[in-house]
Amino acid sequence: MLYVLDTHVLIWYFTGSKRLKRQFKELIDNVRSQGGRLLIPTIVLAEAMHIAEKGRVHFDFTEMYRLIKEEPEFEIVSFSPDILEESTQISNIPEIHDRIIVATAKFYQAGILTKDRVIRNSGEVEVNPEP
Repeated sequence: MLYVLDTHVLIWYFTGSKRLKRQFKELIDNVRSQGGRLLIPTIVLAEAMHIAEKGRVHFDFTEMYRLIKEEPEFEIVSFSPDILEESTQISNIPEIHDRIIVATAKFYQAGILTKDRVIRNSGEVEVNPEP
């Protein structure tokens, strides 16, 4: 069980938002309880920090980041040259942040948890669960 979390799914999970679909919450909880891994790309953390700073969603980014670093099921993954190279092979996702998130999932051969329709419809990676 290996998944990449996108920005909205990550924020909604940690804030307990009703916007997070029940299937996503259950899957994340199952991964955490069964020893799977949840990959958090550094670009996702940067986007989450930006959202918190702009006040678009009210949450404590510092606390969320601390919990991610402490919980063994979460793994922060950097934007490496290998992931950059993978992103050059993705042409049907125009937004660069989303392309990097998808490239991260492809590089690690992981599924991705996202609400983003462009990513979901791209066919680039396994997207779970269906909304």
